[in-house]
Formats: sequence, C-alpha cells, structure tokens
Amino acid sequence: MMPIKKREGKEEYYVLKCPRCGYEERASQKDLEKYGIKYVVDSSKRTITAKATEAKATALTPDEREMLQEYYEVLLESMREEEVEEEESD
Repeated sequence: MMPIKKREGKEEYYVLKCPRCGYEERASQKDLEKYGIKYVVDSSKRTITAKATEAKATALTPDEREMLQEYYEVLLESMREEEVEEEESD
C-alpha cells in the first residue's frame, strides 16, 4: 500500500492505495507515520549550513541627525581644546 494525496473540493486527505489491484483505504495520521522515511547520517558526514544576513540601511530621522551633528561638534570642540592644552604645555 502506498500513500497518495487526494483532494475533494477544499478538503485534502491521504489514502493508502494498492499498486496492484487499486484498492484504496483512507489513511489516518497514525498510518501515515509508518510510511515516513528517516535517514540517519553519521555525524562526521553532516554538513552544517548557515544563512548569512545582511544589515539593512536605516535612514536617520531629522531628530537623530541633529543629535548626531551636535555630538560630533562637541567631540571636535573637545579635541581642539586638548590640542591647544598640549601645545601650551610644550
């Protein structure tokens, strides 16, 4: 008996069908589990795959741009002050 997918209207179901005589019997979920194929692969032969993700570029809001601009201005100003202090101490 072989599992075959059938459809009546919107309903899908499986039947077990004999390839020789064509006899069909509706299959339960428990029956279908018996027909599952499982492969056992030695751990040394397994291949591990990973999906690489790409970073998405997000546009900054006007408020975020303004805050970033202020941050850089303060950073540059503090660096200039440090340079002036180093020159004065030399």
